[in-house]
Amino acid sequence: MPMFYNTPNNTRWLFIKESLSEKDKIPLTNILFLGESRVNAAIDFTQFKNSYSFASGGATPIEMYYILTKYLKNNKTPDTLFYSISPRFLTETFGFYDYAIRNNLFTYNDITEINKNYKNHPQDTVLGNYFMLKYLAYSANYIEYYQSDVNHNHLIGAYKKNLKFIEENKQLNGGRPHPGLKDSCSSLNYETIYIDFTPSPLLTFYLEETFRLCRKNNIHIIFEFMPMNKSSYNKLTPKFITSYKLYIQNLAIQFPNYQISDSVYFYNDSFFGDASHLNSKGKKKYTKYLKTLIGNNSNVN
Repeated sequence: MPMFYNTPNNTRWLFIKESLSEKDKIPLTNILFLGESRVNAAIDFTQFKNSYSFASGGATPIEMYYILTKYLKNNKTPDTLFYSISPRFLTETFGFYDYAIRNNLFTYNDITEINKNYKNHPQDTVLGNYFMLKYLAYSANYIEYYQSDVNHNHLIGAYKKNLKFIEENKQLNGGRPHPGLKDSCSSLNYETIYIDFTPSPLLTFYLEETFRLCRKNNIHIIFEFMPMNKSSYNKLTPKFITSYKLYIQNLAIQFPNYQISDSVYFYNDSFFGDASHLNSKGKKKYTKYLKTLIGNNSNVN
């Protein structure tokens, strides 16, 4: 009974899984949004007609690829895909096991396919050791993997909170609310610890597979970098910026018909609610920019 103990992170992935399985019907969509939490914090999806977001905290291109494949099986093909994944989640995983797997987003066939592709990149360590064993343990809700949720909720009031949370997700066109953001933040985000940008071959494979899937289905892609706060941007190494831009430029060469931006840029700290996420002022600013960017590719309110 996960709704009785899940924290919002796990309820978010449960909501996505049930949406894709048609338990919670997804409305007609022309614009899909993929990525991680920075996308949800930055964009007011209700400002885009017939839009829906599957962006989720800690997500990598692996989750986003399988979300898109499952979406296309049961829904009308969208016109446009907006996709943004931070450099962090092109190099490492964060919530892959205990969020997406625990909430049964992946079938066993999906997992064996991921494992096969992982073995094709023996130099990659992004999924760690004993991948299949971990999958079986998480999918069975092994107590070690949900105990922290139980401790967080104390089994009191979680069900009503999770129902309310799911309704908020629906009202935001699939977006996730970000409560508790500050009016300004100068803290440094995760990318500032990197000296260089060293992407995972497996995550790169799934990013490119997503682009190929869109090309096959005639879906236009807009790929963007989410803004950083100024304090974090000023701490990035030149080597990191150069290597990231080269990576994205190579992606643009492979897929020349898409809008793929290699920009690395910032907003002032006053637009951020924490080290990585835009606050309400930042969301308004970025949404206005994105409406102009998407413009001719789909209908906007």
